Amino acid sequence: MSTSTVKVQFIQHRQPPLDSGTYTVEVEQKVKTEGSNKIPEQTFSKELTFYVDGHRFAPLTPDVIYAVFPPAGNLGEYSNALPHIILKRGTLPWERTIKSTNSNLPWLALLLFQESEKPEPQTIKLKELKATSGNTKFPTFIYEPGQNDEDVVTVIDVPKNILEKILPPEKDLTLLASVNQITNENDKPLSEPLATILGNRLPKKGEVSTVHLVALEERYDKDSGEFDYQGAGPKDFIRLVSLASWSFTCVNSKHNFDALLKEIDRDPDTLRLPSQNNHPAKQYLDLGYVPLHHALRQGDKTISWYHSPLSTGQSQDKLTDTVAIADQLMRYDPNTGMFDVSYAMAWQLGRMLTLQNQSLAVEIFNWKRSKAQDLHQIKQQVLHLPFKGTTETNGDIPTAIANWFQDLELLKNVPFNYLVPDARLLPPESLRFFWVDSYWVDCLQDGAFSVGRVTKEDLQLDVIRSLPRSKTQSDKTITGFLLNSEVVSGWPGLEIEGYVNPVTGIDFVAPENKLTILRRDLLSDNILLCFFAGEVKTLDLSLKASSVNCGVDPIKKGTKITKGLRNLDGSQTDEKIDVPFRNQDLGVINIEEMTNRLKEGLKSTSQFTSAQFAATMIEGSPKVRFVARG
Repeated sequence: MSTSTVKVQFIQHRQPPLDSGTYTVEVEQKVKTEGSNKIPEQTFSKELTFYVDGHRFAPLTPDVIYAVFPPAGNLGEYSNALPHIILKRGTLPWERTIKSTNSNLPWLALLLFQESEKPEPQTIKLKELKATSGNTKFPTFIYEPGQNDEDVVTVIDVPKNILEKILPPEKDLTLLASVNQITNENDKPLSEPLATILGNRLPKKGEVSTVHLVALEERYDKDSGEFDYQGAGPKDFIRLVSLASWSFTCVNSKHNFDALLKEIDRDPDTLRLPSQNNHPAKQYLDLGYVPLHHALRQGDKTISWYHSPLSTGQSQDKLTDTVAIADQLMRYDPNTGMFDVSYAMAWQLGRMLTLQNQSLAVEIFNWKRSKAQDLHQIKQQVLHLPFKGTTETNGDIPTAIANWFQDLELLKNVPFNYLVPDARLLPPESLRFFWVDSYWVDCLQDGAFSVGRVTKEDLQLDVIRSLPRSKTQSDKTITGFLLNSEVVSGWPGLEIEGYVNPVTGIDFVAPENKLTILRRDLLSDNILLCFFAGEVKTLDLSLKASSVNCGVDPIKKGTKITKGLRNLDGSQTDEKIDVPFRNQDLGVINIEEMTNRLKEGLKSTSQFTSAQFAATMIEGSPKVRFVARG
C-alpha cells in the first residue's frame, strides 16, 4: 500500500492581486464603417472607479487568526521561542507596505514586551487617532473609502527609548514574514497558504510577556529605511495601532509540548476510579462505574451505579427489543442491593435530547404516522410469520432523521457529564483510552426513536421499523481516547494517528494498520475527544509542520545562546552558530546578521529570504507515542 508524502513549502511572500487603494478603469471603443463615409466615426468611452479594501486599522477578528505561539494565557518554557502569529489570509502581511517604494515589505510586526514595559492598550475612535498630537506621535493619514470618524481602533503608546531597542529595522522585517503551504510530493497544494509573522525577541524566564501585532504602514523613511520617530524625544510616546495581542508566562521546562505529554497521567489507563478494599464495590469501580445519587419515583433516595458509554472494555450486549419506558433497562444487584441505571439513563437521555430538538421530534412523529398505513399492510402480509425483522422499512428515512441518529451513534450532543460523570475519572494532564459501549448507544438511540410511541400499537409498530442505524458503523468496534491537557489548548495543530498494532519506541508502523478517525472534537479548551473505527493500540501525537514553532536551542544558564543548523530540506545537522543580538540583555536578536551566519554555516550560495530563514529556524518536536495497555 503506497502513501503520499506531505511537505511544507516556505514561500518568501504572497502578494495580493491588487494593492489596497482606488483604481480607475477606462474603456474606449471606436465605431466606423469600412469603405463608406455615410456613418461618421464615433467614439464611446466609459470610466469606472473601484476601491480595493485591504486591512488597515480595525482589530483582527478571531476567524482571521489560525494560531499564536506561545499560546495565549499559557505557562511554559518559552525562553528559546520566537513568538509568532499565523494568519489564515496568506496575503495580509503584504496588503500594505512600510514605505511606498517597495511593495514586498510587510507592514505588520510582532513586538514583545516584558511585564515592566507593557503598554496599556486603549480603544479610541478613528477621529481621535487622526488628532494625535503633543508628545505622542502618529503620522497624518487620509481616510480611505468606507472609513469614518466613529470607527474603533486599538492603540498602544510606547516610549521612544523602549521602542527603538525592540523595533525590527527594515531588513529584519523583510525576513520575519513568510508563507507556508502544505503540499503533496508533486507540490500540489493540500491547503490554503498561511502567513506567518515572527517576532525578533526572546521571552524572559519568570515573567509575563505580552505580544502585540502592530501596523507599520508608511512608518519607515523611503530613503534611509529607518523608522520615522517624527522628532520624538527619548521619553515621548510613539503611538502604534495594535491589530491583535496576547500574553503568556515563561516558566520551567516542564510545560513544553514534549514534556507535558511524556509526563501525562495514565494511571489508570481507562476511565475508572481507584479500586477500594470493598470487593463488591471494586468489581463495579474496575468496570468504570461511579456511585450517583438516585431519586426513586416514590420519592425515596438511594445510591445507584452508573457508567458512561466510554467503557473500560468491549460490550457484548445488544438491544434486541424496543423499550416502552426507561425503567425496563434498570438492573438490580441483589448482592449489593443497588441498581445499575446506566442504560436506563442512556434511553431517557436519547428521548430528552430528541424532544428538545422540537423540529426534529415533529419530523420523526410525522414520518412515523405517514408510515403507519404501510406498516399495517406489511403486518397483514406476514401475519403467520415471525413479525420482527421480516421487512426492511427504513430505506426512505428523511435526511434530518438519518443524520440525527448517525450523530447519536458517535455520541454527538451527549452532555459531558454523561461521558465523564466524575471529575476524578479525567484529572488535569491525563490521558484515558476507552471502548464505546454499543449497548449504551443502542439504548440512547432507542430512546430517541421512542418519540411518538404512546400506545401499545405504537410500540408494536416500532418493533417493525428498523432503527435508523448507520450502515457503515453499525456493529463495528469503536474505541478512542480523552486527553485533558494544556497541550490541547496550547498547540491547535495537533496531529493524531491511531494504529491497530501495539508498537513501542520509534518502531515504524505500517500505514495499512492506521485507523480512521470517526470523530475528533474539543469538549473544552483543554479536553480533546477522539473516536477510531477499530481497536486503537498505538497512539501517536505530534504537531503539524505548519504549526511548529521557531526559535533557538534550549537556553542553559551561563552558556552562549546557540542555534543548531537545519538544512533547507528540514534535516538537522551537527553544526551550531552563536546567536547574534542587537540587545542581549533584552533578548532582541539581530535577524539580518542571524541569516548571514545561517547562510555561512550551511555554505549556501542562494539568497537567504524569509522563506529560508523560517525553514532553518524551526524547532522540531518529536512524535510522542502511547501504547494502550491490555
